[in-house]
Amino acid sequence: MEPFPFQFFSRYFWAIAIGISLINYVIGRRRIVTASGLNEIQQSETLGLFGRLYLLSDVPWLVMGWGVLFGGVPSVFSFFRPQDHNPYVTYWYGSLLLLAVANALWIMLADGARRVRELQQLGVFGARQKNSATPEWSIKLLAALGPVFVLIWIYWMQFITAQSPH
Repeated sequence: MEPFPFQFFSRYFWAIAIGISLINYVIGRRRIVTASGLNEIQQSETLGLFGRLYLLSDVPWLVMGWGVLFGGVPSVFSFFRPQDHNPYVTYWYGSLLLLAVANALWIMLADGARRVRELQQLGVFGARQKNSATPEWSIKLLAALGPVFVLIWIYWMQFITAQSPH
């Protein structure tokens, strides 16, 4: 039997990730609310966008949690073994790939690069520094590479022989 902290971590890592994401959301939301130069409409639109981004970023963690709590996945370490063909692990990888593709399409085709740059300038993703936002071309390049990276990662994970602790 594993010690309590390890057992808790291996079963509830997904909840910890959602908690950290929620803390980041609260900090980012506070920065949007206190940002100078935004009128009510801009602030409302930015808060709505940021809220949707937050919810979407939690989808893989919710899929993982569902698999661990209800799907018979023994622990988060099972997600390092897609070669076992557990359907919840497959859904988890699918959710990562789907989000990467959706993000790339939004960034490339729906003016998402400009919106991400605006959020950066508000300091939503970290400490705000004047004129330090990433150029739009760089945001688009990273977004286009996202699905490629996820596919390479999924392929690479097929060869990992991580053992789940019992």
